[in-house]
Amino acid sequence: MKRFFILFFAIVATTAVWAQTPEWQQQLDRLDEEADQLYEAKKWKKLVANQEKYRKIIMAQPDSVRMDYLWDTDLAGNFYYNLACWKSLAGDKSGALKTFEYYTDRVIDKEEINLTNIKADSDLDAIHNEARFKSCMERLTAWGDYKQKLKDAKQYHSGLIPDGMKFKYMSPNNPDLVRLREHFKLDSVAGAGDEISKIKNLLHWVHDIVRHDGSSNNPEVKNTIAMVELCQKENRGVNCRMMAQMLTEVYLAMGFKARFVTCLPHDLVSDCHVITTVYSCTLDKWLWVDPTFEAYVMDENGVMLSIAEVRERLRTDKPLQINENANWNNRSKQTKEHYLDYYMAKNLYYLQCMEMARFNAETVTEGQTYRYITLMPYDKINSKSSAVGWHDLRVCDDKWFWQSPYED
Repeated sequence: MKRFFILFFAIVATTAVWAQTPEWQQQLDRLDEEADQLYEAKKWKKLVANQEKYRKIIMAQPDSVRMDYLWDTDLAGNFYYNLACWKSLAGDKSGALKTFEYYTDRVIDKEEINLTNIKADSDLDAIHNEARFKSCMERLTAWGDYKQKLKDAKQYHSGLIPDGMKFKYMSPNNPDLVRLREHFKLDSVAGAGDEISKIKNLLHWVHDIVRHDGSSNNPEVKNTIAMVELCQKENRGVNCRMMAQMLTEVYLAMGFKARFVTCLPHDLVSDCHVITTVYSCTLDKWLWVDPTFEAYVMDENGVMLSIAEVRERLRTDKPLQINENANWNNRSKQTKEHYLDYYMAKNLYYLQCMEMARFNAETVTEGQTYRYITLMPYDKINSKSSAVGWHDLRVCDDKWFWQSPYED
């Protein structure tokens, strides 16, 4: 069981000293400290009482206060999941079932879940055979089995593309890209090896030049030079979207065709992911490259794969592997099971790119146009989606979406 309660639910006033902190908040801080100790000591009954008191204090606050601190009027699902686990460990089967039912209602249609972890969690063993628990698991599976949702997605359909529509790529001779190449000495970064080694070296460079921070605000100026300087100046990171844009610019500057790809789930409740795709002339296909996790994906023979190939292999349960050094911020090693089977299986339902791959792609600039093209299963083209707006150009022709940039 993942223990999120200490960091996720701790309410901290970052700008106020203790004396200025509201009494209810001071109580929560004390309960957090106590919960740490109770958890380490495995005093489950006392931990349950601690968390029930924590919730009572939170829920006694006005809606406006809860919205300020929780971004919602209720605690997130993980709070109730952990509470159900601790009630189960404390021998309170009835309470555990009731709380697990509340958790189920709380997350469905609202929050993402890790179904694999829930199924494997021994903390809930005491209620696994209960009909009420099984009913909850059926509902949670229908909501949170992201890989099955991907498998159930309808096929694409070719031939439905407006005449003249084509992805465009900024020339490496563009002055901004030339400046980028020279500023960071990208020729040296790429090295003198073959095409694939250059692609990997540039991926590694972007992964290491800034850190990933998914909660950071996007900078006003969104190009590689500006973002690296900002991160160094303010000791901050950028989110996956900015990292993917940086890597896209770096590839463009080095003469590759590349674009950043927003990978979207069927139901967007909180999270998506953005990676880069770069065209390999050696392999004659687009490749999956993810600067957030320094990750690329391979088949059983170690051949790098495209986003389209990874998506289809997930749908058909064919072998996949990720590179050994895939990691988050050089701190957390990635596994195929979490990165692909859970996280990216969730985020490969819809795929979105900008029509023009360029320097400063999403910096607000007078006179610059911003058009997004989203690849969707055929049956979703005219459907309302929480992930895809009506203002985007929707297509279902995957062959067109992934055609070689060198085709006429």
